[in-house]
Amino acid sequence: MKLSFMTFVCPGWEIERIAGFARRAGYDGVEVRVDEGHRHGISSKSPLEYRRYVKKLFDNYGVEVSCIATSVRFGFSSPERRRENIEAAKANIELAGDLEAKVVRIFAGGDLQQLTDNAAEYIAEAFTEVGDYATQYGVCPVLETLHDIIRSAEDALKVIHRVKTTNFGILWNHSDIDQKSFDLVGRHIRHFHVHEEVLEPQNKNILHLAKLMKTINFNGYISLEIIRGYDLPEELLIETAKRLKSYMAQA
Repeated sequence: MKLSFMTFVCPGWEIERIAGFARRAGYDGVEVRVDEGHRHGISSKSPLEYRRYVKKLFDNYGVEVSCIATSVRFGFSSPERRRENIEAAKANIELAGDLEAKVVRIFAGGDLQQLTDNAAEYIAEAFTEVGDYATQYGVCPVLETLHDIIRSAEDALKVIHRVKTTNFGILWNHSDIDQKSFDLVGRHIRHFHVHEEVLEPQNKNILHLAKLMKTINFNGYISLEIIRGYDLPEELLIETAKRLKSYMAQA
């Protein structure tokens, strides 16, 4: 199990500061949020030269790109908008391949209001296409759960059971997971997002989570997704990394 932060914690930092700070603060990786105007400047439209520069920069610091976090949503009723999002997913998968990020975050979302069987099939079809496409890049598309119309492990299963590619996983969008949910979807989890709760010194969710995920040899990332619209203090991020990694070590 490894630790990263999403660039929402430092939207005003340039990429050089991000990579250097991650190494100095003890993070194993950085999750790049694209299409939000963050100062790092990385997107699916980044030229190859910049991608190579970022990859070399991270390699020099011994830090990974843990995930490409997109705004892509597969749940649009309009075939045209759905196709636009599928193509956007593919472009971000290519970016992830260039940066050697193992996962790309994608939403169900869109304008579908409920996860009916038809909606689950519709979303799964897109993930099947994108998952097959991503195989050549060594990248796995992941469906964010506990968000929009994917509100539970049971909802996630409705999509999981309909996806027809093995190159697919889910992102669990919380620092805690109950035993029932773990039993249902634990083996499909490829990435975690954790939020404001883990900043509290008394919160030990990560200790419990790490113990649970160790039972299935999870080797992916727990990533801080904390969205305040400004850069978090470096001291807070350093203290948080030290505390969370101590919990992982205890587990």
